[in-house]
Amino acid sequence: MEFENMDVGSFYRMLAPRPTIIVTTVNNEGEVNAAPFSFTMPVSVNPPLIAVSSVPRHHTYQNLEETRELVVNIPGADILNQLWVTGEKFPQGVNEIRKAGLTEMDSVEVAPPRIKECLAHMECKVEFTRECGDHHLVVGRVLKVGVREDAMREGLLDVEMVKPLLHLGGKDFVVGDHRRKVD
Repeated sequence: MEFENMDVGSFYRMLAPRPTIIVTTVNNEGEVNAAPFSFTMPVSVNPPLIAVSSVPRHHTYQNLEETRELVVNIPGADILNQLWVTGEKFPQGVNEIRKAGLTEMDSVEVAPPRIKECLAHMECKVEFTRECGDHHLVVGRVLKVGVREDAMREGLLDVEMVKPLLHLGGKDFVVGDHRRKVD
């Protein structure tokens, strides 16, 4: 079997599909922002830390710098089109949750809202940020986790039922709905 060389700048495409989330933030004026992310990962269990990688010019990152709070919303396949709307380039101050026809829910520990139609939510405070090339890494401490009662099975996300969204690239997604165990 032969292997072809790829442009090194496309390395991240070999790490696809990636779990897709919607990050909600607010700015100092309380204006809500929502945006999809697939550059994300758990960092630590104790303390509970999660990382997202953002372009610094995006409203999400600017809000994180101002308020140091975010909510990680876990969408299912049923809101793929609404998720895509949250990624459109709206002017600062436009509420992407409303533009997408989604519903805000008050958070318990932080100011940014949760998205009702999502399967789960993680309310976070920014632990630290770090410049990483053309992106900035944002590590948040998870303060509160909520999950829809029917989204879990045997302590794991019930992928057959919730069909989590995995970003392949561009407008292409994989709907993760098959569970396999190692023999």
